[in-house]
Amino acid sequence: MRSRLDRLTELIDVTEGRVPEELIARAAGVLERADQRLQWGEQTVVALAGSTGSGKSSLTNSLTGSDVAVAGVLRPTTAETLAVSFGVTNVQLLDWLQVSRRHEVPGSAGFEGLVLLDLPDHDSMAASHRAEVDRLMPLVDQFVWVLDPQKYADAAVHRGYLTPLSAHREVVAVVLNQVDRLRMEDLDDCVGHLDQLLSADGLPGVPLFATSTATGLGLEALRKHLAGVVAAKSAARTRLSVDLTQLAGDFDAASHAGPEKLSEEDIAVLEAGLAEAAGVPRMIEVVAEGIRRRGVLATGWPMTRWVHRLRPDPLRRLRPGSWSPADGAVDATEISPAPDYGPVALAQLRITLRQLSDSAGQGLGTGWQGAVASACRRDLEQLPALLAEAVSATDLEISRIPVWWRVVQVLQWFLMVMVALGLGWLIFDVVLAWFGLHPAPGGVGTLSLPALLSLGGVAGGLLLSALSRGLVAAGERATMRRAAHRLHSAVAEVGREHVVVPLTAELGRLAEARRLVRGLQK
Repeated sequence: MRSRLDRLTELIDVTEGRVPEELIARAAGVLERADQRLQWGEQTVVALAGSTGSGKSSLTNSLTGSDVAVAGVLRPTTAETLAVSFGVTNVQLLDWLQVSRRHEVPGSAGFEGLVLLDLPDHDSMAASHRAEVDRLMPLVDQFVWVLDPQKYADAAVHRGYLTPLSAHREVVAVVLNQVDRLRMEDLDDCVGHLDQLLSADGLPGVPLFATSTATGLGLEALRKHLAGVVAAKSAARTRLSVDLTQLAGDFDAASHAGPEKLSEEDIAVLEAGLAEAAGVPRMIEVVAEGIRRRGVLATGWPMTRWVHRLRPDPLRRLRPGSWSPADGAVDATEISPAPDYGPVALAQLRITLRQLSDSAGQGLGTGWQGAVASACRRDLEQLPALLAEAVSATDLEISRIPVWWRVVQVLQWFLMVMVALGLGWLIFDVVLAWFGLHPAPGGVGTLSLPALLSLGGVAGGLLLSALSRGLVAAGERATMRRAAHRLHSAVAEVGREHVVVPLTAELGRLAEARRLVRGLQK
């Protein structure tokens, strides 16, 4: 019992704010009552409850063998609870029960340690009477619900009291009293009908006694039942155990559904959403455009590079001043994208977190769903800055100039020198011809050497430029893959630390609650 109560204490701490407040309050009430009830010994507190005219007081007198209770027929005569102690009165226990009317019956064989409570009528017109019944019902160890042949099927009794006791059927007995008013041939039918009603109330198999204080019918069987309960000396613990089992079922219902950890798919969706919100796909495209432009400027034919210089540098949109477009070189500062978080990116961020919390909280109760959502959004206000910082600090290694680019660049300028030398030679021959002089010697077949130099330089430069573009494209794809991997890794690290970790902790709390519930059910 003590270990179960300790688990309930832990369960309250773990689930507070995540299950209905009413459940937490009820669990705290059970804990408080358990500590107090166990403190006052192992006496058995049995309550006789019933409606007006059911004969509770007469039954009390019959069980005690003395007129300790005033019996009435048509009106309630029990205005406040009467406690009958079979043996020495446990003053502290009755003080805890707040029962001031007390009677002591010494030397009753089999009933030593029994405290019998005659409760006010639950259907009394006096609200205080009903309140007294409702106050004592959570405190007593055993219930004996007394019904009479006229009102045993009253729906108010079954809905208001018997059905709510279904979880406590181990500590419930029912008495059909005043059966002397029935003909003997109708008694079995009446008892059978009541048994059906009790089954419908969720109380199948509870002890059911037909009694008459006028004839003594069934009283001995009831006495034996109560004597057996008293002899077991476990009624109080049984009642508490039933309360704990009911609480375990209620906590289980509030916490049983939903996953206990994030799936790999959930994490992948989160990382993709964060990358989208951080603008990673667009950054990769811009990096690809920049690499392509840079490669063309570095390896293209010098005579056509000016066309590409007219186009805006896409990498300047990431960090102005990173490039020196004159020759395709890069400043010492590494390029590190700095995304601008606008309304669209922030909306994407919120959508991503909501999708994750919906998936992680699927099937959970409202309280747990709220806790899961709060865990997801714990660092929502800081996430844009954190993502921007992570992306900006990522070294994409695109400032390095491949060696082959420099080789091609040297070759292009060599070919450019050939073109210039050939054109200069041709111009020189034209000048000589102008003055009637013979051109400088040199040629191959029908082509002069100056023409070969010019045409060969142009053709070689264009061919080398075309070949280089294919290699630049291959390098561009490799750089995109590397940039994508590093940017996604940086974003994923932020997601793990500021979303996955708090959410995993909350799901771990849910798993701990379920472990405690299983322990409470034992």
